[in-house]
Amino acid sequence: MSKEVITSAILVIVSVIAAVAFVNAILPSVYGLSDSYSSVARNMEDQFKTDIDIIFIYPDGDNVYVWIKNVGSSNIPLSQLQYCDVFIMSSSGYWNPEFESVSNPSWEFTLENGDGDTWNRGETIKASIKLDNLPSDIYKITFFLYNGVSTSDTFSA
Repeated sequence: MSKEVITSAILVIVSVIAAVAFVNAILPSVYGLSDSYSSVARNMEDQFKTDIDIIFIYPDGDNVYVWIKNVGSSNIPLSQLQYCDVFIMSSSGYWNPEFESVSNPSWEFTLENGDGDTWNRGETIKASIKLDNLPSDIYKITFFLYNGVSTSDTFSA
């Protein structure tokens, strides 16, 4: 009888240790997944609340000026605009100007009807794009924000 009690006690202790080891191995993974899902949810929320629209394009020689309005419900930090991409495409070629580059093609922006360090809803930025050569053609310009939200429009030079 005492053998059975000792054996049962050892089995209970081993079972408790195994359960604790299992929980200690699984919980960090569950917390890690929780953080991943929260991060994905925040990124998706940022994308859903962000929207922009090109309202006017003015080609002037080898330069292109584009006015872009924040029509989403989120405010965009101006510091994030350095991570944006601009693409200009036509049947004769394409350009991907770098932000504030010393050589062409390059682009920069100014906040037209706002102040501060955020691009608020309803405010417009003016993107000034400098190219080496802009031959007469029909162009498609696409502006991508840092989070993947984009807008496109066509113009002719």
